[in-house]
Amino acid sequence: MTAGGGVPVINKSPFLLASEHQVIRALLGQAVLGFGIGAVLAIMQGRIIGVSWLLGVFVALVPNAFLAARLLGSRADAKAILRAAWVGEIGKFTLTVLLFGAIFALIRTLSVLAVFGGFITAQIVNIGILALGGQAGKEQAETKS
Repeated sequence: MTAGGGVPVINKSPFLLASEHQVIRALLGQAVLGFGIGAVLAIMQGRIIGVSWLLGVFVALVPNAFLAARLLGSRADAKAILRAAWVGEIGKFTLTVLLFGAIFALIRTLSVLAVFGGFITAQIVNIGILALGGQAGKEQAETKS
């Protein structure tokens, strides 16, 4: 899809692009909900489960923050944004693998189920906030029109 003069147009889908505010809200939502559930689990199920959950949230949060920083920091042109997206995704994948590897190699008393539960929950929260935030922005734009 191109605009006049053959200039590429970036897709304005709310599910593909998010504003800085939405991205920050998604990262904060991941952290707050993940750490809140971790604290409750630590109180109810014990310290090992709570810490394991928090480690899973950490493994999701750090790579997502890296990707967000790469994407939000690149505003020059379409090529720079695409390059930032590639580097961000490769970095996100690498960080995720390294963090999981470090956790499972270095920490002996661990609940694997809680680690993956925290990781998956944090990812779902991130996707949910970005999707709902995009829908809310779309509804606000429609009511202003």
